[in-house]
Amino acid sequence: MAPIVAALFYFLPAQWLFLFLTLVALIAVYEIAAMIAASKKYLLVFLSLVALLPLYFQSFRLYLLWLLASPLIYLIVRLLQGGGYKEGINEEIIRGVLSILFGEIFVVLPIFSMYMLKELDNLFPFILLLAVWASDTCAYAAGRAFGKRPLAPQMSPKKTCEGLLGAVLGTMIVIFAAQRLLGFEPLKSLVVGAAMGLIGQAGDLLESVGKRVSHTKDSSSLIPGHGGILDRMDSFVFTAPFLYLCVIWKA
Repeated sequence: MAPIVAALFYFLPAQWLFLFLTLVALIAVYEIAAMIAASKKYLLVFLSLVALLPLYFQSFRLYLLWLLASPLIYLIVRLLQGGGYKEGINEEIIRGVLSILFGEIFVVLPIFSMYMLKELDNLFPFILLLAVWASDTCAYAAGRAFGKRPLAPQMSPKKTCEGLLGAVLGTMIVIFAAQRLLGFEPLKSLVVGAAMGLIGQAGDLLESVGKRVSHTKDSSSLIPGHGGILDRMDSFVFTAPFLYLCVIWKA
């Protein structure tokens, strides 16, 4: 599927890429709700994806307002349902609120950052994709070949410090190779690449923690052998917004 995804990132016009990424966000948010066993999944998905609208129209203030309003709307809907007390209702509501906030912050923001990179330059989201793939590939190769020191055994037992170094090296190579396209000086490209390698693995660890808490192996079985959409985009959670900010902040 990699060539297809790469082609979509490169050839799709910005608006069509936005629609494609919206579909990706829809599935990812649904997977979050399913992982934590939240009820009213379609309501949770709807409330989370509405956050894309103020971002699309470049109103970050409205986005922040929606971060506050969406959990409130969810609470009001649950109150209007009425009914008496039932066992586990409080935990159920907390799961719903967490699902909304995680979706709006850790799915919607990265997804929108990819779209904004496309608006800046046709190649930028493609470079991001290559950097993340290089990071994951080099992390896997270095971990298999040299991995001895566990990185975070309580979160992800298979990750090693050597694998982390491989991840950093992979992103550094791609960002350094694309420095002129991104408008970076050589030193800045190396720093940005190293940082992306580190925070990309942080995104992976964040999802690993989520899966352990929810006692699931994968976010879903949508992609045979690879889990769900959330499993494929965890490395983008921090790297996509970070690269976008690095590109627009030239200093």
